[in-house]
Amino acid sequence: MKDSQRDLGRQIRMFRKEKGISLTTLSRLTGIAASNLSSIELNKTSPTLSTLVKIADAFNMKVGELLNDVLYGRAVFCPSIKCVKESDGGPGLFMNSLTSYVQKAALQAREIKIEGASEAFGIPDEAMDRFLYCVSGTLKIMVEGRTHNLMTGDGLYLRAWVRGECLPVCDHACVVLVATHMRP
Repeated sequence: MKDSQRDLGRQIRMFRKEKGISLTTLSRLTGIAASNLSSIELNKTSPTLSTLVKIADAFNMKVGELLNDVLYGRAVFCPSIKCVKESDGGPGLFMNSLTSYVQKAALQAREIKIEGASEAFGIPDEAMDRFLYCVSGTLKIMVEGRTHNLMTGDGLYLRAWVRGECLPVCDHACVVLVATHMRP
């Protein structure tokens, strides 16, 4: 039996317990014998798609939500060695994708390093909501004619389609984390 099949039974059991549903109640809600549900949870048998649909319906969720954690993990470690250098945005500007390793990610995180850049640059992913967090240094962000000065520890939330331009404030390096929600 594959790991994902082993995890599926465990996942179904976890969802059932989180929802406070007994095996007997799940059996009544799905029309599946409690003994069959127990076999699935203990990974003795693999559920059919029809069975998964009934179980997901009982949990008031989509089958994809049920399978998502099993197939892609609830927590995914993103080692620095897996970061992808996206591009140099010009002299003194470097962008790295921190979450490119994550399959089916709903969130994208980028690290932007600014070292001596003097020209303004646009904030990526304009079509989606974004959150900028100043990890170190100071950064000036222009949004619709208004200036926001971010210092270490400050953040700025930008809604989709709001254009913003960044400019470092001092000669020292600045590091910004940009988190983008990738799905509606």
